[in-house]
Amino acid sequence: MSERLHKLLAQHGIGSRRQVEAWIREGRVLVNGRPAEIGHALQEGERVIVDGKDVTRLLAVDRKLQVILYHKPTGEMLRSRAGDDRESVEMNLPALHAGRWVAVNALGFGEDGLLILSSEGKFALAIARHNHEIPVEYRVRALRPSQEEAWPEMPTEVDVEGQTATFSAVEPAGTSGTNMWFKVTSERTLPRGAIRALFDSAGLKISRTMLVKWGPIALPRDLPRGRSRALEGEELDPLYTLAGRARSDTGLKVRPRPRPAPDRRHKKSTARRSGNR
Repeated sequence: MSERLHKLLAQHGIGSRRQVEAWIREGRVLVNGRPAEIGHALQEGERVIVDGKDVTRLLAVDRKLQVILYHKPTGEMLRSRAGDDRESVEMNLPALHAGRWVAVNALGFGEDGLLILSSEGKFALAIARHNHEIPVEYRVRALRPSQEEAWPEMPTEVDVEGQTATFSAVEPAGTSGTNMWFKVTSERTLPRGAIRALFDSAGLKISRTMLVKWGPIALPRDLPRGRSRALEGEELDPLYTLAGRARSDTGLKVRPRPRPAPDRRHKKSTARRSGNR
């Protein structure tokens, strides 16, 4: 089994894919002593040097897949941006030895709730391909229009920029002062803005949208906003199934070429001569 060189270097935190591709074009990456080419499929036993540094042994390390659940607060961006002082998700995540956290599911700037992140981009991408078949569940808080008006009947379909978003249920889930909580579910991941469009169509103003379940993963009730928790062992099995992988599948193992065994014949003969004296 082989892996694209630029992807492998990026996965091990040596540089971003764009950086690595630029280094390859500049001749700064060598494979077996020769300049690498874009798209080179790295094979076991090949030696890789970046800017004169041998990174073969680093690439030989099997990186354990890590998956965390993060309770994202409203108003947090996923990534920090230059010149933007707003809080971002990645500021509050545990540090990785190499690479960066990749979001498995999408959560908008104005939404809070369950955000699933993986240490391996390939794993997150494999799951994202199934977004059209992954059910979701939200808790939505809406403001009552007025004390005299009854709550309007909620539709189960809404148009979002030319797409039809379908909801399997929109049900009242308790009151809080002048607000009503709704349980909103869909049999597939919703397009961005679908929930707001749904409540706008009923003349209701949303004050909070929280994702509480995404596919087989639910937001832990005891996980505070801005905190994360690792998924481990059998908890990961549903995600492995979505990704089409077994838990034991760790991907490519690129090992350095074995060193030849040292020649001990001279030492043995010396020992024999010493013993005969």
